[in-house]
Amino acid sequence: MRSTESLSFTVALPLMRTGTRCYRSPGPSQVPGTLTCDANVARVANVAHIARYRAKCQEIFGTPFRMTRDLRRSYPDDNTNCNQRTEAIMRFRFLAVLSVLLVGATGYGQQNTAAPPDAIFFNGKVITVDAGFSIHQAFAVKGETFVAVGTNDRIRALAGRATQAIDLRGFAVIPGLTDNHDHVFDSARIMLRGVSMDGAASLPDALARIRQAVTKARPGEPVFTSVLRLPPGQAGPTKGDLDQISTDVPIIVMRGRRGGSLLNTAALKLAGITRENATFAGQPMPKDANGELTGASPAYPAGMTLVDKLLPAMTDAEEEALLLKAIQQRHALGLTSVRDLSLLPGAMRAYFRLWQKGQLTLRVSMGLDLPDAARVEDVLRMWGVGSGFGDAWLRLDSISEDPYPLVTDARQFKEVALAANKYGWRLSPHIDGDDSLNAALEAFEAADRASSIKEKRWVLEHVPLATPEQMDRMVKLGVVVSSQYAAYAGNLGPATSAVGRARAERQPPMRELLDHHLVVSAGSDFLGGAGSLDNPFVPIYFYVTRKTRNGEVIGPEQKITRQDALRVSTINYAYTTFEEKLKGSIEPGKLADFLILSDDILTVPEERILSIHSLATYVGGRRVFTAEGGGF
Repeated sequence: MRSTESLSFTVALPLMRTGTRCYRSPGPSQVPGTLTCDANVARVANVAHIARYRAKCQEIFGTPFRMTRDLRRSYPDDNTNCNQRTEAIMRFRFLAVLSVLLVGATGYGQQNTAAPPDAIFFNGKVITVDAGFSIHQAFAVKGETFVAVGTNDRIRALAGRATQAIDLRGFAVIPGLTDNHDHVFDSARIMLRGVSMDGAASLPDALARIRQAVTKARPGEPVFTSVLRLPPGQAGPTKGDLDQISTDVPIIVMRGRRGGSLLNTAALKLAGITRENATFAGQPMPKDANGELTGASPAYPAGMTLVDKLLPAMTDAEEEALLLKAIQQRHALGLTSVRDLSLLPGAMRAYFRLWQKGQLTLRVSMGLDLPDAARVEDVLRMWGVGSGFGDAWLRLDSISEDPYPLVTDARQFKEVALAANKYGWRLSPHIDGDDSLNAALEAFEAADRASSIKEKRWVLEHVPLATPEQMDRMVKLGVVVSSQYAAYAGNLGPATSAVGRARAERQPPMRELLDHHLVVSAGSDFLGGAGSLDNPFVPIYFYVTRKTRNGEVIGPEQKITRQDALRVSTINYAYTTFEEKLKGSIEPGKLADFLILSDDILTVPEERILSIHSLATYVGGRRVFTAEGGGF
């Protein structure tokens, strides 16, 4: 049974006096005479029950009543005898009366709990990010959910003998942070596999680590690593650098997420690639001006296929261990929910195995890659489920990274949109400029004409630039925007040459998007990738200050408030995944995903936003990370 505080039902009771937090509200969707409590725990009504049960049930209760959805769920068969139904009604009646009494006793409609909470947190600054952006001193958790929010006295009064009491010592608490566009699985298999580059400060440092690994490699065993974590501005290695280490041991260095890699001579030989036979999977291998192989991999997807061919396949256990490590890294950064996009079924199975074992502590919404756009309808027909399928831990999100609007023929992309809509999927295509945005919107509009998508929250990823006219089209379609902060790196070159400096500085046009009443959420694109500070507070800092990594202010008219920045990092993400009633804010009945912060994000000087970190991260009321020396 669901807990009393989140239960909503109608039972037959005489209209009664209650505390001041209850009121009559005979609106068009309610039965006249309904008494409603703020906590939505008891809607008490004197109404007519269906005819064939009315007489007997009136005799038992002494007043008419009607069945509502929650009770029908318990007794779905209309032929169930009234005694069984009324037995259930009497239990619910008792809970309703108890709830109303508790409301009157506390004088605070949302704070009642049927039993003592498991934990209370007090003496803090609780930034709820609810509709009114209210701030409180304390809150209570029972099981996986928040059950009360309020003053220290009110929350401490709820504690029982077994309730854990945590003194927040004045620290700020916010809802769990989210990443609307991460690649957790890819980071696990690319950045956490092989030679560790954690803490590598320079290219010579990275090469020294590779050299050490080569000396320990078994004959024929490839040495694999990634240089994506090298500090920004550091040059990557060349094939010559790798050949100086060894021309006998295959060395593979990942330089990008989607197969962008560098191979030494031994690795090229292992793949059967030579100067004369310089192709792989039908794609040409890059050469220099002298016709020599540079060691760079071919374009995606051939580049990723090449890496997979050279490396031994991971066991399920190895894959799960790396994925758990990537998840723990995100908890340390304050993340509690992510959209992991561009997943193939094999990657989804890795998440599924963790979910089956109860080991998944990060809430993941999975995006499906469809590399073969020509077969999209056949593929989706076989799936049998679509976007939104799953639970609070693991769910299907959208058709994501493949196909790209501009890489795919416009006619074919419309067919993808139509097929996705037909089989219950939404799209979340990657948008890099005006042309790709127009192509995506045209496909969305075609799908909408076939069957409305306005309530399906189709997503546009990145959207670095958008005109007011394009934003109007997005509003009409009910589209949500998944924004990232690539402009923080200060690399506006490509956009500047295409649209001019003034417009390039607008990216992403966060203020304009919000002013158009579009729901926008924030993310990294690839946490831990090149140029990343591995800190989800980076987008908050950038959206508030519009300062790049180099200290330059770009597009100052696109600044948003700290409150809005928190919304796009929490509750707006929850809306994107259809979970705004389940998580994203600190409110009774919602999942207890929250952070205890090192600094108050609403008052700390702007430049210190970048240094804010999580002292403790909780998911579903369970602590999944605590900072060393943080005291929690």
